[in-house]
Amino acid sequence: MNTEEITTQIQKQLNFSALLLKKHSDEVDLESWFGFNLINEWHIKSAKRLLKYYGIHSGLHLRSALFEYETGMRVSAPFEKLAASLRLDTTSSFETKYNALNNVTQEHQYTLAWKYRFSLKDQKLKGYELAKYVFLMRLGGILNYMEFEEITLRLSDVEVLLKNTFDSWGAFHRNVCIGDEFMNGRGEQDLSSYPGILTLWECYQRMHINYPHWFKEW
Repeated sequence: MNTEEITTQIQKQLNFSALLLKKHSDEVDLESWFGFNLINEWHIKSAKRLLKYYGIHSGLHLRSALFEYETGMRVSAPFEKLAASLRLDTTSSFETKYNALNNVTQEHQYTLAWKYRFSLKDQKLKGYELAKYVFLMRLGGILNYMEFEEITLRLSDVEVLLKNTFDSWGAFHRNVCIGDEFMNGRGEQDLSSYPGILTLWECYQRMHINYPHWFKEW
């Protein structure tokens, strides 16, 4: 599967997961189907470890996860539930709720939901979810959990969904970063990541410098 030609259009679609791939390892090859080197034993083990971390052990597990990310069950639903509850609050009542929390993760999620409770009412965290969708699909392809034809069809579908939601790479990548913050915490290293990696915001800045030609035309 990895020998199939990557057209300009497919590369653009694969790039929807570029930020998340870069977060997990700076050694990934963004211009390949899967991001990982299929002849590098360490890369294969790393990909397997990531899939295991996300609870994916078969093609069925992969498709179930993709369904949940596409439909918003994994991220947008909990974000919107919290944001909707905060739209009725004043600054004072929000602070009362926030001060009653005793969990760092909840405190961070409340802060983000409060900040974006109106601006992300329509988009929610769809950008992050579909970036994770493509990311997991590329990982699954390494273990042949999904055939090439299905991957290309799903990539085209994701592109339509994203272009109906965002108007630029910048808007999309910002949503990916916010979603990552909501799920993993600001500056906190994801347990599935490699040691010493950058935060997603830092990856975003570096990637736009290293691949400026990729992110001009949406």
